[in-house]
Amino acid sequence: MDIQVTEACCNTPATKTVWSKKGAFRPLSKHIDEIERQTYRVGPSNSKRGVVALIDIHGFHPTTTLAEKGFQVSAIDLYKNGPIPDEYMGDMPKLGAWIRGNADYKSSHIDEMIKVAIHDLQTDGCDSIFASDSVILGVAGPHPTAVTVPLVAGLKCPLAIFPSLEEPDMLPVIKAVNDKGFPVPSLHLRFDNMPHGFCGGRGDWSLPEQHEAAQLVLQRTADFFVALSQKET
Repeated sequence: MDIQVTEACCNTPATKTVWSKKGAFRPLSKHIDEIERQTYRVGPSNSKRGVVALIDIHGFHPTTTLAEKGFQVSAIDLYKNGPIPDEYMGDMPKLGAWIRGNADYKSSHIDEMIKVAIHDLQTDGCDSIFASDSVILGVAGPHPTAVTVPLVAGLKCPLAIFPSLEEPDMLPVIKAVNDKGFPVPSLHLRFDNMPHGFCGGRGDWSLPEQHEAAQLVLQRTADFFVALSQKET
């Protein structure tokens, strides 16, 4: 598989952003590989729209923003042994080795975690789910470092992506997904004045331009998800 990772993806340190925790960690309803795994849940409990988020501990403020826009959000804890050590952020060799040991997609059973998180959201009343699995309606990713045309060949839903200045041209990816003929077209909005990670833990939302750009991405993501859920009904 043709996977590309920008230098900025792992070489950019996390920003020391202050954020208010508005949700809570809770265990997934099923043990994964005989181990209890957690997810961070936030958002209105009566919402019928759910989002499964794949982020690290440095990026919780986007989940809070999506929750404020009316989604039940489940941000699964990808790491079996706690969050990424701060000293590894910005050091690609160390960070890559740590992730391979603590959050490898297959050995950490992240695919199964996604399915359990989706099941838990459905149990809590969500009938429209957005994540990165074949059973959902749509997927979205800000500053998508590893998204390529071969990677989306088997995608079964529309895609919203928001590349930053350090990502390659993503228009061929969007064209490949739109050629599948989904009722709701995929969405592409490029931010050539924003650094990689501006929507998450590498963004400095104390800077008005970054905060404004991140809020635009989250609003467009919410609008995209709402349009998909309305089309489904």
